[in-house]
Amino acid sequence: MRYRDAGVDVARADALKDALGASVRATWRDGVRPLVGGFAGVMAWPGDSRLLVAATMDGVGTKLHVARAAGRIADAAADLVYHGANDLLVHGARPLAFLDYVAQARLDPPLIADAVAGLSRACVEVGAVLLGGETAEMPDTYLPDVVDVAGCMIGCVERDALRDGSRIRPGDRVLGLAANGLHTNGFSLARRVVERSGLALDAPLPGGAGTLADALLAPHRWYGRSVLPLLADEAVHAMAHVTGGGIAGNLVRVLPEGCAARLDPSSWPRPALMRWLIEQGDVPEDDARRTLNLGIGFALVVAAGHEGEVRAALEAGGETVVAIGAVTAGPRGVAWEDEAR
Repeated sequence: MRYRDAGVDVARADALKDALGASVRATWRDGVRPLVGGFAGVMAWPGDSRLLVAATMDGVGTKLHVARAAGRIADAAADLVYHGANDLLVHGARPLAFLDYVAQARLDPPLIADAVAGLSRACVEVGAVLLGGETAEMPDTYLPDVVDVAGCMIGCVERDALRDGSRIRPGDRVLGLAANGLHTNGFSLARRVVERSGLALDAPLPGGAGTLADALLAPHRWYGRSVLPLLADEAVHAMAHVTGGGIAGNLVRVLPEGCAARLDPSSWPRPALMRWLIEQGDVPEDDARRTLNLGIGFALVVAAGHEGEVRAALEAGGETVVAIGAVTAGPRGVAWEDEAR
């Protein structure tokens, strides 16, 4: 089973994003900081030359179907805040404010209240205010009993502290931080695999601990608590949030021209949920790597010779850290050590 078999064509989506570029750039004016492959949009803060404003937009996606079936909408909504905060973190920005969009065919007040409660709880955790939002009832647009949750995270970063990948050099090391589970990507595929398996959400996870629901709905981790204190250290050259596209597809977004990365897939164990999804769904390895985070939720590119100190600081902050690769000179791109050269 491939991701496109579950209705998601990543290549087509990427091509569409490229085609939209001209319309987006037509709006830009002085102060916009173009970031090739950026995880957030960045521009000068009006009236203050020292600050940049950063903003990112996303949705929870089909994780909401699993969350609704398990009665855990608040937790899935909270994941959207963590996702947006991590996207800002990639560029060194701190969250300031969040705006949400919650929609159904026919509004279910208790369900909407649970979703907003989850957003509120997560905003407090990441240090953002829930500034406002939109609650929409659209029976001609949404299927009955479906809820959609999306939102925009806004933050700021000092101009000199912006991380945009330009500091990366050959010889840098790539550190991976453990994910809790799928986070908020790959659920269209995961849901099809669960359906094929015939297992209920309250069934034990094969080869793992807890239930399938527990594993699928594990919270999307917020990495700011451990990573933000390190950003005064010039040794942290760049970061990547592992979302749609997998580890390689997100790490390449911060690589400058002339730098490539090689990743060693044998350097960390795959979580039980990932192993089960791949085996049960007979998911080809290349598709698994493009679709799932495989247990790594965030990556840091660290200056050669400073890997040990950065790793120690992250572990002291509670992270599980794995050295997953290195940067080399070459055409911009990411390859796996077990792929044919």
